[in-house]
Amino acid sequence: MDLQAMRRTATAIAREAGEVVMQYFDSPQEMQSKQGNVFDVVTEADRASEQVIVTKLHAAFPDHRIIGEEGSSVGAADADYFWYVDPLDGTINFTHQIPIFSVSLALADKEMRPLLGVVFNPAYNRMFSAAQGFGATLDDKPIHVSRTAVLNECVLGTGFPYDKATNPDNNLREFAALSVRTRGLRRFGSAALDLCYVAMGRFDGYWEKRIKPWDGLAGMIVVEEAGGMVTDFSGAQSKLLYMGFEVLASNGRIHKQVLGVLQEVINQA
Repeated sequence: MDLQAMRRTATAIAREAGEVVMQYFDSPQEMQSKQGNVFDVVTEADRASEQVIVTKLHAAFPDHRIIGEEGSSVGAADADYFWYVDPLDGTINFTHQIPIFSVSLALADKEMRPLLGVVFNPAYNRMFSAAQGFGATLDDKPIHVSRTAVLNECVLGTGFPYDKATNPDNNLREFAALSVRTRGLRRFGSAALDLCYVAMGRFDGYWEKRIKPWDGLAGMIVVEEAGGMVTDFSGAQSKLLYMGFEVLASNGRIHKQVLGVLQEVINQA
């Protein structure tokens, strides 16, 4: 399997989808709530982008399974390889014309371990990508995680689940605990980009709970190939991580320190 050739194909498809997304950016977008949740929304831009991605991926890789956030699924369920597609990660930012959103594509094996990831921010025309064993890049230039080693000198990214108003496991306790032990926390609204910011050293780390595979898998491989570490909250690489239930990404140097705070909060629950 030629991961580098597949990476180039995925990059071209992500760029094409990003062009579709940007056709909608300057126009007011009607948001539709998913399952009645006003925090989880979809627009016509999401659907148009996903149609492009799924159609192009299926044509390029007919033996692969393709799973899109907005419900598109093609290919055999018992395929050896799976693509996880987020056609517009950061939809609420997009609808408010905040240019922090992305198109995210990840290739994974049957165990959901990511092999290749592409994350494209079309508003700034910035392309992150990585393939297992080939390193991570931003616009074809190598990127690396930060070297910060002390927690109180770190800037971390995070986010909150869509059911934050009704579910007590909403990351607010973790946010409070880490806010007083770090230099700063940031909530940008696109998990895929947050992970890429770890990979390029803008963030020293990132954690989040209950995201989806299409939100996180592409960014995870970008972090790992940039020299970082990605685990669940026990420090393992497990289905909890790959499914997105618990995601901690860091430069590796601060990983145990952040894990310690997260586990402290969990034990106090």
